[in-house]
Amino acid sequence: MFEHLFAGFTAAFTLGNLAALFAGSLVGIVVGILPGLGPMVGMVVLLPFSFSFAPEIALSLLLGVFCGGYFGGGIPAVLMRMPGVPSSLITSFDGYPLTQQGQAQTALSATLLGSLGGGVISVAVLVFLAPILAHVAASFGPPEYLAAGTFGVVLVIMAFRNRLFEGLLLLGLGFWFSTVGIDGATLSQRFTFGTLVIQNGLDIVPICLGLFGVGQTLLLVERKILQTQEMHLSRSTLDFSKLIPLFRYWKTLIRSGLIGTLIGLLPGTGSILASFMSYDAAKRFSPEKHLFGKGTPEGCIASEAGNNAVPAGAMIPLLTLGIPGDAISAVLLGVFTINGIYPGPLLLVKEPVLINTLYWSMLLINIVCFGMLALWLRPFSLIVKVPGKLLAVSIMAVSIVGIYAVNTRMFDACVAVVMGVLGYILLRMEWPIVNLVMGVVLGDIMENRLRQTLSLGDGGLGILFERPITLFILIGTLLVIVVPLIMDYRKARRLAESSPP
Repeated sequence: MFEHLFAGFTAAFTLGNLAALFAGSLVGIVVGILPGLGPMVGMVVLLPFSFSFAPEIALSLLLGVFCGGYFGGGIPAVLMRMPGVPSSLITSFDGYPLTQQGQAQTALSATLLGSLGGGVISVAVLVFLAPILAHVAASFGPPEYLAAGTFGVVLVIMAFRNRLFEGLLLLGLGFWFSTVGIDGATLSQRFTFGTLVIQNGLDIVPICLGLFGVGQTLLLVERKILQTQEMHLSRSTLDFSKLIPLFRYWKTLIRSGLIGTLIGLLPGTGSILASFMSYDAAKRFSPEKHLFGKGTPEGCIASEAGNNAVPAGAMIPLLTLGIPGDAISAVLLGVFTINGIYPGPLLLVKEPVLINTLYWSMLLINIVCFGMLALWLRPFSLIVKVPGKLLAVSIMAVSIVGIYAVNTRMFDACVAVVMGVLGYILLRMEWPIVNLVMGVVLGDIMENRLRQTLSLGDGGLGILFERPITLFILIGTLLVIVVPLIMDYRKARRLAESSPP
């Protein structure tokens, strides 16, 4: 174990890997600070270019964008009440009031400390928990993977149950997209419409790049990024003297980091829930409850520690089960499979150096992001003044050129454009676009596992109820459906009782 840890440490500190994580972190911070973009856009734009790198360098590049996006999102939320990423909206609840009170440096210090602490805690949990889950997952067969996939699908649906019809429709559309091409089991053509170029299927890369990269930039063309000209920043760097007093909130930091990691581990939940639950828990346990919402560093720490713990948490099901927890993890899954590496319980045995390199890289990424923002706070903050239309056109051009350069296939570029238009429409209507991506990713996994399960069960699914692990997962799936519905019912009943007749 220690030799693999040392080998990973050595690989993480190679010049190529360091350059990749620095570049990824820089891009991540920039797209995180710019409202309307976020880490997903940065990742899908860089994804085509990452295929020419070694796996560990490509993953370090994209993980830098992943983590850096959440680091950057809190800066405009604190300074201008304009969250760079949706989950940083909760950070603005206390960060902006502190800024208005002339304590911008305290708010920024709390935001960056929360981000760093949440990231480091989640990496520690990943290192500890991944081998344990991989050991359990080693006993998984097709029924267990089918049950786990069903659990993920249900979580995605319940996460957007306020738009149930739209979520189910997009999930079904994603399942359909996953069936396009030649069926590997029967070698029959499905939905190819007699076209040779579609026989290879619809790849996840142009789909994600279109939905998020092109779709989001089309939205930027018609919307202004900068909502205010105010910039409450007294100096160009972080005031490190403000950090020391914030360590008295260490319990909140640890609790929020653990909550964010747990939320990241669950498919389809996302960083917004992690940030909100961390903030809510901090408020519940704090002796200064009355300060929440009026300006307290504890609220900034809780929110940012929660959302920045999500990336490492999302890596746990990806590495141990090969099942991505969200759309961003699906992009990382594409990097693995392009390099002939298939995540799952045997990955930690087959690729121990790669896995340990990722551990060290994620730790370094959090430190690098903190250092960049602490030293270049004002230059990064001024990024929000970049004209949105110029930014949108640049991102779109790089996206289309990048996706064409992967396989030099115009078909992939066309898919990206079509998905971009679809993504723009879905974003305008505020439909849960993540359901579509999860449908594409989970559709292929569940179809293959369903076939294998039916073969093992002599054509029936009764085998799912005969195996302890599948039974446990199915019970958990049922609880995921029932518990939120009961909570929603009770909440609606309380509101009805409290409202005047």
